Amino acid sequence: MWDSVRENWVALNEPLEGVLPFMYLDVRGLVTTGMGNLIDKSKPIPATPTDAQRDASHALAAEINWLTENGDTATFEQVADEWDAVKKRTDLADRGGGAFAPFTSLHIESDEIDRIVGDKLSSNERFLTNRSEFADFDSWPADAQFGLLSMAWALGAGFRFPHFQDAVAQRDWETAAEECVFGPHRGTIELRNAMDQQCFHNATTVDKQGLDPSVLIISSRG
Repeated sequence: MWDSVRENWVALNEPLEGVLPFMYLDVRGLVTTGMGNLIDKSKPIPATPTDAQRDASHALAAEINWLTENGDTATFEQVADEWDAVKKRTDLADRGGGAFAPFTSLHIESDEIDRIVGDKLSSNERFLTNRSEFADFDSWPADAQFGLLSMAWALGAGFRFPHFQDAVAQRDWETAAEECVFGPHRGTIELRNAMDQQCFHNATTVDKQGLDPSVLIISSRG
């Protein structure tokens, strides 16, 4: 990805995701932490995790350096127990991540949040660029790169939007702007959709006017 995408990632995503050092549920009922870092391999509510999904989620959550209230490194069992407890609180999913603070006992420090955010961004890029429809990702305008990575941040890098995928494979950024929208249509998801759509509109401008593709236009939004 262009340097401008990575350099502006946190500044443009933090207002949408917030930064929370504990586990919480997003609006879809998926266990999350940090800056919208999903640690959940199950399906959105009302689905109940299968045993395999639960085990995979526990393993994913345990890759993070969780600390107890005493500052000790949490055991795998403590991480798994906390994940299970948070996962059950679907009644709080619409109240924002902060609502989970009183019900959690594990936390991560700021440098660990920085690590998992950077690792996730790089991991998503690697996964996406191995998909044939995104094979030309490195040549895309920075705004188009940002828009795709933003979708992957919220949906997971394996998301399937066939019309969107066909559009970006042809550098049809205007159709991409129409097809990048996802739900549920409330809260900060609506703000992310609007940002992503503007990114693809900006990509059209870059291609049509022959502007520097490494410059991220969305970073200057007011």
